[in-house]
Amino acid sequence: MTMHAIASLGRPRRSFAEFYRSSAYSQFPQEHRTHFWSQFHGFVVDQQPHDFTDIASTDWVLGLPLKAACPTRFDYGDGWRQRPRSRGDFLLVPPGTEVRYEIAGPTRLLVLTWSGGLLTDLDDELFADEEAALRPLIGHYFKNNGLEAACRSLWMELARTDDASRLFLDSAVTHLAGSLLRCAARHRERSTYRRIEIRRVLAYIEDNLGKDLSLTELSGIAGLSLFHFAREFQAQVGVSPYRYIQQRRTGQALRLIEAKQLPIEEIARRCGFASLRSMRAQIRRHAGARTMS
Repeated sequence: MTMHAIASLGRPRRSFAEFYRSSAYSQFPQEHRTHFWSQFHGFVVDQQPHDFTDIASTDWVLGLPLKAACPTRFDYGDGWRQRPRSRGDFLLVPPGTEVRYEIAGPTRLLVLTWSGGLLTDLDDELFADEEAALRPLIGHYFKNNGLEAACRSLWMELARTDDASRLFLDSAVTHLAGSLLRCAARHRERSTYRRIEIRRVLAYIEDNLGKDLSLTELSGIAGLSLFHFAREFQAQVGVSPYRYIQQRRTGQALRLIEAKQLPIEEIARRCGFASLRSMRAQIRRHAGARTMS
């Protein structure tokens, strides 16, 4: 099921704020703000643990935890994703997207919403396709201090009614749009950089299968911390670094065995296996039972 599969069942017609005030979320204390000069809507809600589903609304939804430190799972329609959500972990949801949540602890959340197409009206060149422009931010938590400042500023201005409020709101909305665009560009650049670095690691592994390849060494080649390297490798390659190395060693061993040009013990050594027994175990595990002679 794709991210927008739910939208294909029927065009969403309710605003997110309307849904929030009339759904199961209404049990949680919440303060809503809007302003006749702005098409943005904001609210702060004190959530308790829940497993609710957000509708596919007409709005973009940007959620910023003001207080949170609990395990969270969410599903955009393409599988559950889980990690602790803490203060400052943004989540951006495009219009027409249903999201299921499982929140394990209390959370104070600032939510800003605006209708689809509003950013295009603001700048039809930069936001000719709103979702394409902001796609690097969709589907995962992200932090950004500039964006957080913009959200807090917009929330404060939504409460003001003085003569200057229109100017400040226009400035706050422009700041928010610019912050989103800049944050998306940085994530896109970072993603491209990490793809290049993981490809460099894959090439290094291929050239050094006979050596002792440690996670520390490989993460250093990628220029990432151990945690981020392991996560990025898994995301791009589909298996852990250890599993990938074992698969490549096994593949190389099988090719050398079929060539019948080297003693079996030499093949095990050249392919980086600690022993002949270890190589045989890996061949059984990754390639099925094979007769070795």
